[in-house]
Amino acid sequence: MAMESIQSILKCPVCNLSLIKHEKQYVCLNNHSYDISSKGHINLLLANQKKTKDPGDSKEMMEGRRDFLNKGYYHTFSENLNEVIISNISGNNVNIVDAGCGEGYFLSRLKEAIHSKEPTYTENKEFNFYGVDISKAAVTYAAKRDKKINFIVGSNFNLPIMSNTIDIIIRNFAPSDEGELQRVLKDNGKLVVVTPGIEHLYGLKEILYVNARKHEEKQMTFQGFNLTVNKEVKYSIHVEHGEDVKNLISMTPYYWTFDNSMKEKASDTSNLLTELHFNISVYEKRI
Repeated sequence: MAMESIQSILKCPVCNLSLIKHEKQYVCLNNHSYDISSKGHINLLLANQKKTKDPGDSKEMMEGRRDFLNKGYYHTFSENLNEVIISNISGNNVNIVDAGCGEGYFLSRLKEAIHSKEPTYTENKEFNFYGVDISKAAVTYAAKRDKKINFIVGSNFNLPIMSNTIDIIIRNFAPSDEGELQRVLKDNGKLVVVTPGIEHLYGLKEILYVNARKHEEKQMTFQGFNLTVNKEVKYSIHVEHGEDVKNLISMTPYYWTFDNSMKEKASDTSNLLTELHFNISVYEKRI
């Protein structure tokens, strides 16, 4: 028996109408259709929204990111992030979007944390999780990680999501458009932003750069939002394998600016002690 069609909060990138989920595709009232891949994700990124043929992080970078994160180096940060998000959840029908979800590590851990809470917390509540990333490779890996999450190839600068439908948006080191974040959030919805603390990866910087500099300390502001929470997470990690160091570097912006001497330093590094330093900020959308 065919699955019944279900109204979704996803929007057609062509005409901006709501998409209805069928068994194997999403379709809008103008009959624009988007297939659900065999992995379970959906591609809502139009050709004219791409600056390159295959935007975002590559398959190799995603494999490195997945392998590094799976070893637990960011586990403590993830737990702190989950605590902040869970403490900001309200209502019974909760839509959560990770805007720039990568290969799904943080969103899948959030889902696990929510569902591991006491039954009294989750009863009579419905949670819907959405991960959006411009990298098709990232979303493919994310869909393999957790088939119960809605993973979408799409742009943070033109989110394929209907207006005023999201309770919580997570923006974890990802670029985005302020207007789009405000558009998709419900009134009083929460925007959770992760930025690097001043000492983030300083031990790695000391190896790569002749004159290593700490990050600038600055508080981001978002028009139409009030800052309600600011939490600092800081701890050290010891990376003892060259492959892990290489994978960590591929997760950072430094990867794109390497000169030959930096590449040599990176390939020669098999033992790294460095700080991880994050700022987690929560902003509430003003009515």
